[in-house]
Amino acid sequence: MNKCIWLLGLSGAGKSSISLELKQILISSGLKCLILDGDLLRKGINSNLGFSEADRFENIRRAAELAKLFLEEGYWVIVAMITPMEAMRENNRQILQNQYVEVFVNTPLEICIERDPKGLYQKVKQLEIQYFTGIDSPFEIPKHAHLTVDTAYLSIEESAKLIFNQVIEN
Repeated sequence: MNKCIWLLGLSGAGKSSISLELKQILISSGLKCLILDGDLLRKGINSNLGFSEADRFENIRRAAELAKLFLEEGYWVIVAMITPMEAMRENNRQILQNQYVEVFVNTPLEICIERDPKGLYQKVKQLEIQYFTGIDSPFEIPKHAHLTVDTAYLSIEESAKLIFNQVIEN
């Protein structure tokens, strides 16, 4: 049965990079696969949403509903979104049922700040961004993650292979 592999964690943890690597592994294994990336969704289908708690919840809900549509068409779906609150994840479980696989990309905040691939933490420091997850907006540690990967210790390739081995091969 195809699954939705939902990668969640702080900005800079490695979710998007892992999703790209995992997609290549899935495709090379003969599986239909696509990625729903939070940054890209925010620029398109979710461009009308802000960063209030209600808008963040709606952002995640829409992604789960999109994932469900693609699952019904036989795709493996990889979602790379911060998904900061447990209530959002519970809603994902309700929408995606037994096809939902939660993977926590658990990378310490200090490392995410050091990486800062999009310059967002720098903008927070300069007070250009408010309500940033992990800084002045909460991130609840997942209670029900199927798997945790820590990109402080694992490379992107190792993380993707671990997810593949634990989720797809099992």
